[in-house]
Amino acid sequence: MIRVPYIPLPRLHAIDDVAPLLAQAPAHPIACASWKDFPYTPRVEVRVAHTPSHLLLQYDVQENSIRAKYTQYNQPVWTDSCVEFFASLDGNQTYYNFEFSCIGTPLLRYNRKPHEGDMASPQTLDGILTRSSLGKQPIVEVQNGEASWQLTVAIPYAAFFAHRPDSLKQQPLSANFYKCGDELTQPHYLSLFPIHTPKPDFHTPAFFQPLVLLD
Repeated sequence: MIRVPYIPLPRLHAIDDVAPLLAQAPAHPIACASWKDFPYTPRVEVRVAHTPSHLLLQYDVQENSIRAKYTQYNQPVWTDSCVEFFASLDGNQTYYNFEFSCIGTPLLRYNRKPHEGDMASPQTLDGILTRSSLGKQPIVEVQNGEASWQLTVAIPYAAFFAHRPDSLKQQPLSANFYKCGDELTQPHYLSLFPIHTPKPDFHTPAFFQPLVLLD
């Protein structure tokens, strides 16, 4: 379970409004390497908070190499240096997968069952705000021993487009948080909460854990 602090920010005009505020939220390590074939474990933390209109995420990453090949909505960003947030609003019956490359390129799908569902529209993705310490230009894989980057994300509640809740507080919210890089020199698959499957598979809502949104 994660307790998610509240930030009383009535209107969110830009991602720069919330990035400093998130520094006060607890940091949660994304450090579960559940599959022995992929032992590499970059250092990853996520901070989570909520406002009247948005769910806020901030990832801090240190890894041996970075890549950002994809720059368009709903491209396969999981093959780049990628962080992810999967969440269910209905007791793990269905779920959303939010995926972001290290330069903030987003992918979003609503899944009625694992790996099957509807991709978000460009209009929905336009509403998600991101800020990367690396900027937004593509990056050929860089291997320099240790690369550090931060990604801040503001997800409006309307981005949960199959439910369109006014707030997440009245929803049975559960989630998991991930770091991956399928096509990097050192592929890796990390989660905040452990996943007990034979092979890497983030699409496992049975292993989501509750997020409790505080007042």
